[in-house]
Amino acid sequence: MGETGRKTGGYLYNARVILGLRERGIEVEEVVASGASPEEQRTAAPHLASTFDISEFDAIVVDALARIAVAPHVECWMASRPVVAMVHELPSVAGGESGPETVARERACEEPLLRADRLVAVSDHGRKILEGRGVPAGRIHVVQPGFDRLPPDGGSKRDGPVRALCVAQWIPRKGILTLVEAWTLHERPCAVLELVGETDADPDYALRVKAAIGAAPRGSIVVAGAVDDASLGVAYAVADLFVLPSRYEGYGIVYAEALACGLPIIACDAGPVPELVGREAAVLVQPDDRDALSAALDLVLGDRALRERMSAAASRRASRLPRWDETVAGFEEALRAAGRTESR
Repeated sequence: MGETGRKTGGYLYNARVILGLRERGIEVEEVVASGASPEEQRTAAPHLASTFDISEFDAIVVDALARIAVAPHVECWMASRPVVAMVHELPSVAGGESGPETVARERACEEPLLRADRLVAVSDHGRKILEGRGVPAGRIHVVQPGFDRLPPDGGSKRDGPVRALCVAQWIPRKGILTLVEAWTLHERPCAVLELVGETDADPDYALRVKAAIGAAPRGSIVVAGAVDDASLGVAYAVADLFVLPSRYEGYGIVYAEALACGLPIIACDAGPVPELVGREAAVLVQPDDRDALSAALDLVLGDRALRERMSAAASRRASRLPRWDETVAGFEEALRAAGRTESR
């Protein structure tokens, strides 16, 4: 769905799994259903079934990201082939700011996917969400993302101001505007905030973020935009802490990558993020709470000894997280389980 080369979490997960399955000798054909927007998906939905011959495949994987385009076809596909639904997050849950009518429309599109032969969730939190929607536990596979895709030793800490790193799209759910506003509540002469990630996913929101950045002291906030993996590896390596006040994440690959780099984390106490980052490596605040976020920044930026303790806790936590080869193996097992179900 949309531009599959994007560096956001769901696309990264899919790309790594597809590559890994191919390396294991499994033939994978990727079908891009449509553009990412709901309008593009609705336009593409009536014609999707004619874009490939289902008889040529042993299993069909559908992504909840493409729920609008694939929903009308899931039942038909299941009649002849096992179907696995990849659920990074349910939009009806992730879009917390949506009104009841939007949530109802999302749930209607999600329902066919919830009846798939197997569902892959990316966290225990996601599994609980699916069970709450009536999916039997035996049909759910939790396959967490890895964290080890970036080039190692991309850089080293620098002298100078304390560097806070945020890696995320500029969309409301990620809380970028809240972060910029919290950062600029007062001057931080010994600190720099670097924003890495797509800036154009939501043009109206981006204008508000840029206006808020414009009110910050010159050089206090650095906008790097979308970067390649090598540059991202350097950004993690030279940072002193990681901050992303997202309202909701299906998992949060960037938090795992930050842990692997031994970075203290400031995040929101929402969704699966607390169980990922823990309470020793992270300071957690409530979503959209600018004052609490500013206070958390004050605390971590201003206390080097605290950052060192949190860094050690981050490295310990990362040592228990899965790597991408484990993710691929888990996804392959979900595919084979779906096939075994179909053969009975």
